[in-house]
Amino acid sequence: MDPTLSRRRLLQSVALAGLASGCTTRRLSGRRGTRSSSTGAPDTSTDDLRLRLERATYGATPALLAEVSAMGFGKWIDRQLDPATRTKDKSFTRLNAAIDATMPDLAELRTRDKVAKAGYRRSSIEGITARTVLGAAYAPDQLRQRMVDLLADRLHVAVSQTPVVYYVPAYDAMLRDHAFGRFSDLLVEMARHPAMLLFLDNATSRADGDHVPNENFGRELMELHTVGLDGGYDEVDVGEVAHVFSGWSLDRATGGYAFKPKRHSLGGFATRGDVLGWRPRGDGEAAGRELLEHLARHPATEARLALLMARRFVSEDIRADDRLVIEAARVYREHDTELGPVLRHLLTSDRFPAAATSMLRRPVDLVATTLRRGADAPTPDRLDHVSTNLSGLLRVLGQVPYCWPAPNGYPTPTAAWASAGAIIARWNAMTTLAHAAPAGLALDPSRFDAHDEQDLLLALCGPDIQLV
Repeated sequence: MDPTLSRRRLLQSVALAGLASGCTTRRLSGRRGTRSSSTGAPDTSTDDLRLRLERATYGATPALLAEVSAMGFGKWIDRQLDPATRTKDKSFTRLNAAIDATMPDLAELRTRDKVAKAGYRRSSIEGITARTVLGAAYAPDQLRQRMVDLLADRLHVAVSQTPVVYYVPAYDAMLRDHAFGRFSDLLVEMARHPAMLLFLDNATSRADGDHVPNENFGRELMELHTVGLDGGYDEVDVGEVAHVFSGWSLDRATGGYAFKPKRHSLGGFATRGDVLGWRPRGDGEAAGRELLEHLARHPATEARLALLMARRFVSEDIRADDRLVIEAARVYREHDTELGPVLRHLLTSDRFPAAATSMLRRPVDLVATTLRRGADAPTPDRLDHVSTNLSGLLRVLGQVPYCWPAPNGYPTPTAAWASAGAIIARWNAMTTLAHAAPAGLALDPSRFDAHDEQDLLLALCGPDIQLV
C-alpha cells in the first residue's frame, strides 16, 4: 500500500472525527487555547477580544490582536465603520483594482460572438470570486467584507442566469457601498439595479393594457428582503406590489435602469386597499420608492433584520426574543434603518459573550480564513491563476459567490454544511491548499505552528480553522 495514501487516510479519519465533534453548538468562552494565569483561570479579556474579532473579521491574526488590544475594540469598530478604511491598505487597493480590471465592461457584451461571451461569463464569475475571497482574506475593511457576505444572501441574485451574470460585479460593488448605510436606501438601489431587475423578471413586467405584472420581485421583496413570510401580507398584497413596480425596467441603449411610465399602472390599488398599512399617494416611480421606505421601516423588517444579523454575528441559535436582538432592533429604528450602528451594538454589547456559540465556517469563510492566516496576498501578475483556482476550489466546496440558484441565497446554519460529503470536500480542499496551493497563494506552515505535513493538515482540518 502506498504509505503516503495510507497516512492521508489516517489523517482524514482523525480530522473528520475531531471536526464532527466540534459541529455541535457550544459556547465560545475560553475556546481557542487562551493562555491561563498561574491560578488556572482563563485570560478572559484576551479571549473575549479574540471572540469578537473572529466574528467581525475573517481571522483574528496575531498582528490584529495586538493592534486592537492597544486601541480598544470599540475604537477599532468605529474605524471599521469609517469609509476611509476601505483604502487604508494601498497594496490591497492595487490588487482590488487589478481584480476589477479582469471583469468585462458592459459595452463588450454587445458582441454576438458566442466564444467571446463565454469568456466574459467566465471572467465575471472568476472576478467576483477573487474579489470576494481575496477581499475577505486581505482587505483592511474586514467588517464590511463580513456584512457584504450577509447582504449577498439576503438580497441575492444568481450568476446562473444570462445576462444577470454580467451585472453581478456591479451589483456586488453596490452592496459594498451601502453595507453600513440606511437599509431603506439600499432597498431602492437594489430594486433599481439591472442584476435584480433581470434576476426576478421585473425588467419585463408591465401593467398596461391587458398585461398582468410579474409578481416575482414583489413576492421576494416581502418574503425575503423585508418583512418575511410571517410579516402579515397576503396574496392580494403581492399582486398590488407587482403593480407598484410595473415599469421599473432597463434602458435598452445603455443597459442601465429606466422607469417606463407607459408600462406602469397601479390598477385597482390606485383607489382601494393597502399593503401592510401603506397606500400610494400617487403613482409612477415615486410610489415604488415610498413603498420601499415603508417596508424598510416596518416593525417586522426591523425585527427580522436584527435577528438575521444576530444569527450571523453572534449565534445561529439566538432567539427573536433574546434581549440582544430586541436591543438591535431598537438601534435600527432609532438610527433610521442604518445598519452600521446595529452591527456596532451587536459586537460591542456586554451580552455578546454569553450569547455567542460556535458555528461551522461556510466554504468562502473557510478558504478566506485559511489564506488570511497562512499566505501572503497574491501580486496582480498572478491574479489569473489565483482566480481560476479559487473558483474551482469553491465549486467543489459548493459555494461559488452568487451561484446559489434560488433567490434565498446560500444557507447559513451549520447543519447545511456538515454532511459527510461536505466534510470530506472540506478535507480535500484543505489538502489542495496545503499540497498544491493555487499559484501565488502558497501556505506558510510556520504560521500554523506546523513542523511537517501532518501538523499542517491537522491544523487546517481542526476546529480552530473550521469553527468560528
